Amino acid sequence: MATDDLFEALRHLPDQVRDAAVAAADAEGLPAPGEISEVVIVGAGGGGVAGDVVESVAHLQGSVPVLATGGISPAWLSESSLVVAVSQSGDDQPTVAAARVAAASGARMVAVTSGGELMALCAGWGVPIARVDPSAGPAAGLGVVIVPVLVLLERVGVLDGMNRLISDSAEQIEARRRLMDADPSPAEALAASVQDRMAVVCGAGGVGKHAARRWVHRLDRIGGVSSVRRNLPADEAEAASWGTLARPIPSGVTTIVLRHDFEPVGLADRIDLLDGAPTTVHEVRAAGEGALAQLLDLVLVGDAVAGVAARRAGGR
Repeated sequence: MATDDLFEALRHLPDQVRDAAVAAADAEGLPAPGEISEVVIVGAGGGGVAGDVVESVAHLQGSVPVLATGGISPAWLSESSLVVAVSQSGDDQPTVAAARVAAASGARMVAVTSGGELMALCAGWGVPIARVDPSAGPAAGLGVVIVPVLVLLERVGVLDGMNRLISDSAEQIEARRRLMDADPSPAEALAASVQDRMAVVCGAGGVGKHAARRWVHRLDRIGGVSSVRRNLPADEAEAASWGTLARPIPSGVTTIVLRHDFEPVGLADRIDLLDGAPTTVHEVRAAGEGALAQLLDLVLVGDAVAGVAARRAGGR
């Protein structure tokens, strides 16, 4: 994606998140609350990340077990299981295969997709479909596939308070976008710090882990920055191992630590261990109310940094 297209996509993200919630609210034929004993979310790529995020939310406030399995439908599915098949394009083959297995098992199912083979199959099976925006590019795709799953699980009685969670997330995306428009210097400074260096991105807990995965992907694919995701050091020996990363890179390593309100206790002590490590450390603090808002806030910042990094590389 061209960097100008990326920044334009970021401006549309709040509306796309709201539209995805409305589409999921209109899906018909869902199981009634109390009819399902467990939820399995199947999806590859962005759909897999969406499943992981929703599983994390459900661990905190779900009424039945919610399991994200990637592109696999477990053998133990039954008629009281609900399988949520997530594929923005509808053509991710692991997701399509998992949907076929789920249909053969007799499990209840719902699809979150924009079309493709998954939509055609589900329409033929009479499976409810929550349609998502097929034009939402990588900058928006993560929120667009997470939000419908949350709404659907609230409608079947598994989660509660999702409408407020989603509304808070859209508001935070708008607030962060306005802040970056008014003052792009933090994103520019981060992009400058990783130019010609290796970026090590660290994030703890569900929010931090998924945000760090996104940062690494976008820095590498869009920004042209060599990037890896790594856990923060547990002791001084692990901190010293940062030198192994830096050795083949003459300009060194920049560590970006993604902070949020849902991280494990004691994280600050592990960050302090980096004081003696051969790396420059930057902390990025999430804003917003709730785990989803803070995850999407970190995603937005990371995508912006990747876009600026691409512009800097193109200007050399």
